[in-house]
Amino acid sequence: MKAVVGFGFFLLFLAGIAFVTLQGRQMAQQNMPGGGAGMAGKNWRPIVVGAESMPDDGGMFVQFAVDGSIQGNGGCNSFSGSLEKSESGVTVGSLRATRMACAEKVMQRETAFIAALQDAKQFEMGGDRLQLLDDNRTLLAEFVAVEK
Repeated sequence: MKAVVGFGFFLLFLAGIAFVTLQGRQMAQQNMPGGGAGMAGKNWRPIVVGAESMPDDGGMFVQFAVDGSIQGNGGCNSFSGSLEKSESGVTVGSLRATRMACAEKVMQRETAFIAALQDAKQFEMGGDRLQLLDDNRTLLAEFVAVEK
């Protein structure tokens, strides 16, 4: 009888280890590929792209999903694409965008914003701030989380 009870506890112990391992894998998948589940589901508004401050009311944002998809608006055009792991960190895949024309300044900001997304290789997050960096850790853009 003691052997059966002991074996039962051993099986329960193994089941607990399997559960913790699977849960850890699930969390790792949520943290992929964009640097953390904390990035996912929020709208990130750019406050700086390159050396230029972005207007609060520009309508620009990007949203990262746990599945690696991204979507957003560059101030004039909506875009979508994917975020994938790469040797150096992460890579934003080709972005699909609408093709509306807007004022020249808006289009310049949008072009710089999209370029920063596509040049990003590393993402750093702290609190409600997100930074996109290139391979040399040069700041490409900084974002703040905003309510949807």
